[in-house]
Amino acid sequence: MYVATRGLFRLCPPTIFVPACLRDFVERLFEVHRAMDQSELNHNLVPLEVGEEYELRRDLKVRAFRTYHAIPSQGYVIYSVKQKLKQEFIGLPGSEIKRLKLSGVEITNTVSTPEIAFIGDTTADFILDPDNADVLQAKILVVEVFCHHL
Repeated sequence: MYVATRGLFRLCPPTIFVPACLRDFVERLFEVHRAMDQSELNHNLVPLEVGEEYELRRDLKVRAFRTYHAIPSQGYVIYSVKQKLKQEFIGLPGSEIKRLKLSGVEITNTVSTPEIAFIGDTTADFILDPDNADVLQAKILVVEVFCHHL
């Protein structure tokens, strides 16, 4: 188990994202494992609703998106987050940009770029969902392939 192995190597507890509707079930699963092997299984469980975002760091965030499966499921997109100078200020001297910033003018826009998408176990229907457009723009797509017939 991933969480137990991290504990054995004295690594920081992992952050685990789950659909919000499954949070209590996952916590109970951890409780059962703790009772069986007397391990701590330290972790940070983050329940997310579809569309909800979680800031990993100042420059990284994760957003849950809808996937299509017989049971509750969702995928996750990891975005890089950068501040870019607004178009109207490009070309101004640095001293003018500094003056504007110090006077309280918002000189940047936040730009989020989809870097990695994890789709989990889903049908291809997620591709047709317009709310999932960022998944198709991600630079890396992690696909879970699970075959019931093997």
